[in-house]
Amino acid sequence: MARKASRRVWLWALLAPFGCAFLAQPAPRVLPSACGAVGKSAPRVARAAEAAPAESKQAALDILAQSALTKETDPEEVFDAIRVLEKAKNRTGESGFAHFLTGDWRLVYTTGTKKTETDVGRINYVPITAVQRFDMDKKFIRNGVYLGPVSLEFEGTLRWIEERRRMEFDFEELKICGFSPSLPDWLRSMAGMRSSSPYKKQPAFDFVAVDERIAAARGAGGGVALWLRNELAD
Repeated sequence: MARKASRRVWLWALLAPFGCAFLAQPAPRVLPSACGAVGKSAPRVARAAEAAPAESKQAALDILAQSALTKETDPEEVFDAIRVLEKAKNRTGESGFAHFLTGDWRLVYTTGTKKTETDVGRINYVPITAVQRFDMDKKFIRNGVYLGPVSLEFEGTLRWIEERRRMEFDFEELKICGFSPSLPDWLRSMAGMRSSSPYKKQPAFDFVAVDERIAAARGAGGGVALWLRNELAD
């Protein structure tokens, strides 16, 4: 069992940059994980959704902040909180998201992609250190996975579309432990990096919440992710 669990973590480490980048397949419900479930608390979000919009939104934000800090909230409730924020999403005026996004963000929770579900299993709370960096002024993005001294980092450029609360990006360079190998075009395409082949879907995040604690978004194809500001992570 230990060997199988270790293999899954390493597989997830290799797939995480692609899963975090695309979140490609819809995942309408999230199964509670053994380490994350603390009881069936999803009705709390359901009740919040029936409240006034401002109250519903704040309740969802509080749930996401608590789950990001402790990883003890029922994963199903995390998903429901993100859905509440999607329904409450207001695209009029300035969101203020870009002001908060610059910095390092620890990936805490994701519904993953169809590929990660097949190869690794459904992901709820992320079992490894995965950190995303956004620099809104320099239009820079880095997606990194770190296992002890081993690092795997994808770097590229981003574009922020305020009226859609959307970040589109292209990964242009891969670094392994700080070194940048030269990759053939076919491998760049397979890895989801910019290549001569057009994307099936432009890599993007549609953000539903960003503040001084957490960020939450849905990927281009349907998966959701929750980040905690890295300096708040253990």
